Amino acid sequence: MNFSIIDKILEYADPYNALMEKVKVEKDKIIVQGKEYKFSKPLMIAVGKASYKMAKFFLDRIEPVDYLVITPHGSNLPLKNVIEAGHPQVDEFSLKAGERVKEMLTTEDYDLLIFLLSGGASALLEDPVIPLEEYRKINDRLIKSGLEITKINIVRKHLSRLKGGSLAKLSKAKVLTLIVSDVPGNDLGSIGSGYTVADKSTVKDAKEILEDIGLPEYSRYLIETPKEVNADNYIILDNMDVLKKISSHLYNPLILTSQVVGEAKDLGKFIASIYKSILQYSIPFKKGSIIIGGEPEVTITGRFGKGGRNGEVALSLLQEARGNYEFYAIATDGIDGNSEYAGCVIRGDMNISYEEIEESLKNHSSYELLERYSAVIKTGLTYTNVNNVYILMVD
Repeated sequence: MNFSIIDKILEYADPYNALMEKVKVEKDKIIVQGKEYKFSKPLMIAVGKASYKMAKFFLDRIEPVDYLVITPHGSNLPLKNVIEAGHPQVDEFSLKAGERVKEMLTTEDYDLLIFLLSGGASALLEDPVIPLEEYRKINDRLIKSGLEITKINIVRKHLSRLKGGSLAKLSKAKVLTLIVSDVPGNDLGSIGSGYTVADKSTVKDAKEILEDIGLPEYSRYLIETPKEVNADNYIILDNMDVLKKISSHLYNPLILTSQVVGEAKDLGKFIASIYKSILQYSIPFKKGSIIIGGEPEVTITGRFGKGGRNGEVALSLLQEARGNYEFYAIATDGIDGNSEYAGCVIRGDMNISYEEIEESLKNHSSYELLERYSAVIKTGLTYTNVNNVYILMVD
């Protein structure tokens, strides 16, 4: 097990490092991709799993008129203005954050809104058009539906007074949004449900998704989203950034994709098929490293234990192919599924029975099994989120 690889993954996924590389901050201006944003009275709001490190980058360099950092419960940040809220499920603190953000946007005196956005924001910051318990019911159904994040966020946007560009509409000044992307393909409207992005989706789109998941009765609450906003949005870190940099530490690396989606178990089978091709045909090589990134899903239909998508990818691979390989499955946010683990590292010669794997996948309890074989990786909170990194090392 090579812990230096895991350390490097987290280093390259660090948003503070990415901001140092891609954003220049001077006394009265911020420069992003050659464009200047001048200010004398900046207001700063940071929301998401990477909010702390993104906010710290700016607090080390400027003095905003006010700021707010919205982060998941248990983050324990050494900052003054922090609201810890629910994730992956919205809670009363998510609504408290929504009220505070609206208050700041409408009452503060500012000439530039610096909005720092990262994965997890959709649950952390909310002002729903329906009561919290009803919203939680819909959100729970969406999370467990197996739908891609883009479709999940279409519904969220049309049930919110902040998402889908509505937050930007409340701002009295230009909005500069800097983003750490957790969405495969980097669709700006899907990252955090697009608080500062003019929304392309419609009420009709959201209605169809609600019908597909068996909740058509909530269609009457859907509201339309802004189609124009005064905001510039920049992605400063994504999954591909990490994959490119980690590849320099691996022998004969091949990056397949940074945008993998679909069922986690199917991804494991796909990776197994690659390994079998290497064994049989030496395609794409005899020895080297296959690198994949993205956000596969887990559809939960019955009982479930302690598990996560990375655990299911790894066990599905092991179920389909045994041999001389090592496989890393790491969540850059440090949390996979409902476990305390970032992921796992398995070897192709591990003596885990097919019966054990089958039972674990059936019950979505991958980490209960992987714990017993000391294959789990625990990093704690990483204060970032750029999806998952999968590395198949074949000798």
